[in-house]
Amino acid sequence: MVASLAHILESPAFRGSRRCCRFLEYSVQQVLKGGQEDLKERSIGVEALQRSPDYDTSEDAIVRVTANDVRKRLAQYYQSEGAHTRPIIALPPGSYAVTFQWPTPAAAPPLPPPSRRNRTMLIAGAVLLLVAIAGAAIGIPAWRARTAPPAAHSTAAKGRPDPLWSRLFNPGQKTNIVISDAVYRELQHFLGRDISLSEYLAPGYPGTLLAGARPEMQEAIGFIGRQQTTSVGSATLGSRLLEFGHRMGGDAVIRYPHHINAREFDTDNFILLGSRLSIPWVELFEPSLNFPLVTDPATHQFYLRNRAPQRGEKAEYRESANQEQTYADIALLPNLRGTGTVLILNGIDMVAAEAAGEFAMSGSLSAALTEAKGRAVEILIGVQAIAGTASHVQVVAERQISPARPL
Repeated sequence: MVASLAHILESPAFRGSRRCCRFLEYSVQQVLKGGQEDLKERSIGVEALQRSPDYDTSEDAIVRVTANDVRKRLAQYYQSEGAHTRPIIALPPGSYAVTFQWPTPAAAPPLPPPSRRNRTMLIAGAVLLLVAIAGAAIGIPAWRARTAPPAAHSTAAKGRPDPLWSRLFNPGQKTNIVISDAVYRELQHFLGRDISLSEYLAPGYPGTLLAGARPEMQEAIGFIGRQQTTSVGSATLGSRLLEFGHRMGGDAVIRYPHHINAREFDTDNFILLGSRLSIPWVELFEPSLNFPLVTDPATHQFYLRNRAPQRGEKAEYRESANQEQTYADIALLPNLRGTGTVLILNGIDMVAAEAAGEFAMSGSLSAALTEAKGRAVEILIGVQAIAGTASHVQVVAERQISPARPL
């Protein structure tokens, strides 16, 4: 199920529409946890498509239009590259609840809706679907590219070391590409509070969190906390950076946050694909950042806070209501002992995060760092999106930052 949904969301039929991806993912989540009755037009509009709770469904047909678009895109997907993908995920006409089918020569029946007998485990299963779209193959200590590394970066060959990648992918030093821990983010949501790095690293985690959870949630938290999952965006960007690092001649590996030792931040290079909300290790460097990612307690939406606004800058940078303007924060600073480099790529949403990675890999970040001369810097970029794809990126603000203190 997870693999099928991941393939669909990453296919050409769906990549161009964030709205359709959100609709389909939300419908799958609700059906798998037995919540078909909650798939109403208003709930989908508010929870999946980010409409206000009091929006007028008679005037705003966004849910109905998106449902029709999802049906067309599913048909397009299964007529092309998804012809052999199983199970088949369908959205029947007149319904907002998806169905799952495993066609066989014996005409096996569709998967029946899951039982709601065990509410706690259903909640756990729903959360795992939400965060494990790309997780099954990611939950390993380190993943190295299996292909031989090609020649080093062309600028280095010409005697002009790249100001970014020569620091991150230097020969003889490991570069850890750290993907997000999506369950860590969900546990914070369940508990209604932040989980510190020290709690994350404590022996017995996540069992150590159960004392602060409601009794009916303890079993679910204990179960999902033992999983190792990430998001589609983090897995995709991490894979691209892994390949890119080997093209640069570096020793790059993909790492899961819970498999990292604090001492590695004394010696290695790191690329952190997320904020403190999804990668607890960012806590080591967040005091140095001017644009941390925070959660609005009223709307539960993410935004970038400007701790020290300068002339012409905003105090907060949020995704626009029409989802066509978003932001990402990029920070480059030394590791905890000054023996390596840490790059933090943190977007408000998947489009912004991918745009930050592309901004770095395209050479634009290297150009912006030329004048930094090795200092720690932070760059806020604005991303214009069309149909869920970044169309234009511009630098909004820059800062020289003070590196985090060693442990």
